[in-house]
Amino acid sequence: MKCLIRCDSSNIIGTGHLIRCMNYCEYYPNYDITFVCRNFKYNISHKVVSKYKLILLDYNIEPVLDNYDTWIGKEYNDEQLDILDILKNDKYDIFIIDHYGIDHILENKAKEYCHKIIVITDLFHKIHYCDIFINYNKINNNENINMVKNILTSEHTEIRLGIENIIINPLFLNHHKSIYNDKINKIVINMGGADPNNFILQILMICKNFILTNNITIDIIIGYSNINMESIRQFIDNCNKENKENLFHIHYNISFETIINLHLEADIAIGSLSITAYERLFLKIPQITIKIVENQTIDELDVFNVCKINNVIEKLVNYNLLLKSLIL
Repeated sequence: MKCLIRCDSSNIIGTGHLIRCMNYCEYYPNYDITFVCRNFKYNISHKVVSKYKLILLDYNIEPVLDNYDTWIGKEYNDEQLDILDILKNDKYDIFIIDHYGIDHILENKAKEYCHKIIVITDLFHKIHYCDIFINYNKINNNENINMVKNILTSEHTEIRLGIENIIINPLFLNHHKSIYNDKINKIVINMGGADPNNFILQILMICKNFILTNNITIDIIIGYSNINMESIRQFIDNCNKENKENLFHIHYNISFETIINLHLEADIAIGSLSITAYERLFLKIPQITIKIVENQTIDELDVFNVCKINNVIEKLVNYNLLLKSLIL
């Protein structure tokens, strides 16, 4: 089975779309898979090359954080020409699209050259033409279901909605935390692969006194597409000099295996309300989860203390008191 996947990554787009698609591929080891990505700044397409084929396209439009139409890196007509040229020249059975910038216009044309089109998204803002529509966000009534049907131009689309459709790397399914301390001794922070708003530094600034007063070790996971390394490192160096205990530790561009181990060793995690929140769910680690963009849903994760950035410290204090009786 030949499969073409269209997704991107950068310091603005983040790394979640590409990682999600690579996670998807883990469940189909016998597929002949090719990724198509733009060569954006701080992209992580190099992770693809070690396992799959990669077509790396150029771009002439810089992605803008709140403008998804810019995320394809080209004018829409040029995007269509690039993708249709690939589909015409090599026969693919499946075309997977995980991209906020692509809609039914390209999908409809692509259908002529492939057997099945799959759209993976966590938004409902664009119209799509596809055989399978996958969105893990919660749909809880008929009105919302009708809303989904209104963005699909094919009457034959198989609609897969809800968290049971979330795509997790299999490694996270096979590990979980089993020992819990009575108090917080170690915290792991992971705000995803890019963190363009530098929430990591904001969290560290909010929690600094709590961490130093209680002598808590902090493991900070920073992705390849994060451009804020210098500001974070400078803050950490100052904290370590002030405390002389070297409580703050940076882990840059690390493997899933190392990410899992850091979480299993920690007493609590702080992270974004993205797929990483569900990864922590499978690892059974207590977490403070921060909503950083509007499309991140809260309902399914209320039990994990979803919060705003400015009350992280309150959650930490509560967890320090309640960890012993926490039920997972």
